[in-house]
Amino acid sequence: MQIALFFLPLVWAGYLAITSQERTEALQQARAHGDSVAELFEENTERIFERVDQSLRVARALYAKDPAAFDLKYWADKAQMASGDVVQFALIGLNGYMIETTAGYSGPPLYLGDREHFIKTMEMAEDRLYVAKPVLGRASNKWTIQLARKLFDNAKNPAGIVVGSISVDVIGRFYDTAKLGVGGTLVLRNADYIVLAARGIDQGTVLGQWAPGHVQSELRDGFYSQYWNWSENEGRPNRSNRLVTARRSHALPLIFTAGISEQEIYSRAQSRQKIYLSGALLLTCIILLATALYWRRQRALDGAQRQLRDSVSKFEDALRNLPQGLSMFDGNDRLIAFNRQWLDSYVLSPDDIRIGMDFREVFSKQEAVRDLDAYLADLKGRLAKSEHTSNTVQFPDGRAIYISYGRRESGGWVATHEDITARKASEDRIERLAHYDSLTGLANRNLFRACLDEALDKYFALNTPFAVLLLDLDKFKSVNDALGHQCGDALLKQVARRIKAKVRDVGTTPARIGGDEFALVVAPGQASLQDSATTLAARLVEAIAEPYEIDGHPVVIGCSIGVAMVPEHGTRIDELLRNADLALYKSKNAGRNCFNVYSPELKAEADQRNILEIELREAIWREEIEVFYQPVFELGTGHVKSVEALARWRHRTRGLIPPAEFIPVAEESGLIVELGNLVLAKACRHAVMMPDDIKVAVNLSALQFTGGNLVDSVMLALMDSGLAETRLELEITESVFLADSQDNLKTLERLKRLGVSIALDDFGVGYSSLSYLTAFPFNKVKIDKSFIDRIGRSETVAVLGSIVQLAKTLNLSIVAEGVETFEQVEKIRSLGIALGQGNFFSEPVPLGELLLQGFADSERQAVA
Repeated sequence: MQIALFFLPLVWAGYLAITSQERTEALQQARAHGDSVAELFEENTERIFERVDQSLRVARALYAKDPAAFDLKYWADKAQMASGDVVQFALIGLNGYMIETTAGYSGPPLYLGDREHFIKTMEMAEDRLYVAKPVLGRASNKWTIQLARKLFDNAKNPAGIVVGSISVDVIGRFYDTAKLGVGGTLVLRNADYIVLAARGIDQGTVLGQWAPGHVQSELRDGFYSQYWNWSENEGRPNRSNRLVTARRSHALPLIFTAGISEQEIYSRAQSRQKIYLSGALLLTCIILLATALYWRRQRALDGAQRQLRDSVSKFEDALRNLPQGLSMFDGNDRLIAFNRQWLDSYVLSPDDIRIGMDFREVFSKQEAVRDLDAYLADLKGRLAKSEHTSNTVQFPDGRAIYISYGRRESGGWVATHEDITARKASEDRIERLAHYDSLTGLANRNLFRACLDEALDKYFALNTPFAVLLLDLDKFKSVNDALGHQCGDALLKQVARRIKAKVRDVGTTPARIGGDEFALVVAPGQASLQDSATTLAARLVEAIAEPYEIDGHPVVIGCSIGVAMVPEHGTRIDELLRNADLALYKSKNAGRNCFNVYSPELKAEADQRNILEIELREAIWREEIEVFYQPVFELGTGHVKSVEALARWRHRTRGLIPPAEFIPVAEESGLIVELGNLVLAKACRHAVMMPDDIKVAVNLSALQFTGGNLVDSVMLALMDSGLAETRLELEITESVFLADSQDNLKTLERLKRLGVSIALDDFGVGYSSLSYLTAFPFNKVKIDKSFIDRIGRSETVAVLGSIVQLAKTLNLSIVAEGVETFEQVEKIRSLGIALGQGNFFSEPVPLGELLLQGFADSERQAVA
């Protein structure tokens, strides 16, 4: 009865709480889903509008170069402007008559000066995109949205407008993937609250109509709002309440709303409420039934307990047949039972042992325990506190006996004895394998963390500071790849010996925690903690940098070290290791073969890198990375021979972020592959808009070679853009050869067979640049900017002269990078270098500006 009174209120209280929580969670999920759908609806629509706007800009730039010769349909086909999103592009002159259209219209002159998009666009004082209300096609009887920009001639005077028409159905396709359920709605409005597209409502009644609804009062001048729409609105055929999410675009004059009906929001919660009600009723019946059965089973349980006591007594007698040795002593320490296995465990003779012997008399001749009285007193003390205890006895001959004691109710104890000699030896071996590195004999990661944990406990108890050193070998991978893993293992052993020799006086345990990673916990000596840690770090850097000899091969490596100290840099294991790793990262970036102590600035830099990586990933996914182009000029004629594609990131809040800041982040995070593929695809698409004799050069990272899909990515970019293979040039650096050179060489050969050109970038700064010229048939070498900066020195001129002679022998083109002054131009021309690139000629510029500048040699004629 007490059980029923306790649990029944809990069941029904739980039912009410769960159903209430279900409705709350349903509303929260609906709000989150509405946010997600509205945001995706905004991004999807903006991407369509921005693509059309980019096409409008490109068409406008091409028109401005030569209005009389401009062919809209030709350029739309070549640049793939009229994609599946666009119904047509059209040019409308100042007089309101259509100049040209991609729809192939061939009738009488068509006057469009009375259309809203023409009037509004021409009235705008500034140059921006105008989104007009939908227009019903006179012939097609289909709705289209008009996007318009002003058109200028080559003197930048207004010449009319350029218009792109988007089918309303293209915008509405997103509704099928939004999963808004029954009664869900999507509505797209322009800045004047004119409905451009709608789904989930009668589109014919609202399309092109002014329908501000609640969204005008809810958004006001803001960019986001979420509210309940309680009245019939937006032309809905029913009056069900809806949760509406509204967003105003930051970039375009557009307003997006997504609505989820109240019925859809709570439908699942209502169906579950019935299940919970059934469960509560069922539990009520079960509790009442269990209460009734409890009293009937209580008497049966009492009888079972009596039987259990009898079974325990019989079980104690059966212990004599255990495979282990067994002995039993009474409360007076006298032997009352034993088996043969017990005698064998202690090498006791049956003739010498008899029932009733005192404990001391039984074990008087053994040598494992010297003081039997103390052993017996300790055993009784432990049994007085606990019914069970155990002990291990080690014999002089190496045998080990594990003894498990159990206290007897009538006094004394019963014990089992097991010979664990073999098992203990195996456990010792396992223990060593679990805590020590099998290659170097140093502590492994598990033991290092245990030592670190012990040092922290000591610090909290005795206030003893200490430092953590993380050490990573420099150039180890190169040795491992060049000489093989056996030599790599031999090198690791020698490094471990040097580390142990340097820390012997410090009294710490060095550990190998990874492939070529080591770690130490350092306590202060007579000097301060920082002095002790930095002194040891400097000694380790110096010791490890000394030359090695591995199987007759001279080897030179180095190490980078990061130092974190307790308590200044943390008092938790994860915090210490993270901060030491940040200091190690600083050492590697500072040129390696050095050490650094953690400082808060390193944490701030790491946090900034993480934020930048997340934002870069989103920018790549959203295709927000722009491609700028820097031309390569022929010095003798002033003609542009090629353009180099360069990634530029225009951050939404920070503006243009330098490549030197985001390219290293992309390489460290692996995003460089996606970034490289994006730049490659865009560069190929843009190149088809340039003259046919202009090549486009794209830089490749060594990481793009590791995935094995580089050749496929190049082929896909060429096929999608329609660019001829001979117009694509791929630039690599010597890092491609350093990383898995054989596989990378095969990849380069496959690319060369495609018909693309291969150039060696940053030539002259590596250790083996000359050898790479013979390892692969390059088409071009690009002399590094550092040579051009020092071209006034005689030794630099001598080196460049040798490079030019070698290039001519190998039939290679040569480009001088980073040319910034006229004097440098004169120098490289005198050396016979035919091509130049740098800010002296042109800074990297966007595609539109490049097309406006043109590729003629008029303003570069002075160079020739």
